[in-house]
Amino acid sequence: MGTFIGHNLSWRLSFGLIALFALIAVICIRLWMPVLRPDKSKSFKSSLAIFKKTNLWLVIGISAIGTGGFFAWISYIAPVMTHVAGFGGNIVTIIMVIIGLGMAAGNFAGGRLADRFSPLVTTAVLLSAMIFVLTGFALISRYQLPVIVMTFLTGAIGFAVIAPMQILIMQVAKGAEMLASSVLQATSNFGNALGAYLGGLPIAAGLDYTSPEYVGCGLAFCGLLFCLVLIRRRSAVER
Repeated sequence: MGTFIGHNLSWRLSFGLIALFALIAVICIRLWMPVLRPDKSKSFKSSLAIFKKTNLWLVIGISAIGTGGFFAWISYIAPVMTHVAGFGGNIVTIIMVIIGLGMAAGNFAGGRLADRFSPLVTTAVLLSAMIFVLTGFALISRYQLPVIVMTFLTGAIGFAVIAPMQILIMQVAKGAEMLASSVLQATSNFGNALGAYLGGLPIAAGLDYTSPEYVGCGLAFCGLLFCLVLIRRRSAVER
């Protein structure tokens, strides 16, 4: 919506709407979110001890590299849709809305899955699904209706992994959950930058606009490997 308004009316109006929605969010948080009191028994310095845990770094790897697969895809979605699928430029806004709907659905589904199953296993399965949908997207990108469906699915899976990762990092950072939660957001932003950069390299080398999807598959696979190492470490402890 912001892209559409910015192109057709004014980018200032887009910024104004963002500010308005942020204000509404602040009011909703104040009215309905539970009050969490600060834990004064823990100092920031003592919380830093979580970075000595190998399992924490494995989760950071999942977040910083594994989620990069999604960002390698979405960073170049517009040229794929216009140059490969053959959509007009005016349709890109609608496609972004479809991606957004997929993200919203995935965010909801990811929370439910993380409640029902192991967050670690859920993350591993969703990263595997990301490899599948990115490959499928690249292979069918010339066919407009199938690629729209795959666009929704990719958006959904890309955001479904967030909730189980959030729970996972809090599980491995007992006693410093708030710090660990903020670390996850920072590493996800790193994955955003990494995916966009690496996804652009094959395009810069002269390959077609579907090449970032295969880079994304590689990044998601790396995230999956981190999950498998963490699963193995947990199994060894339980034995």
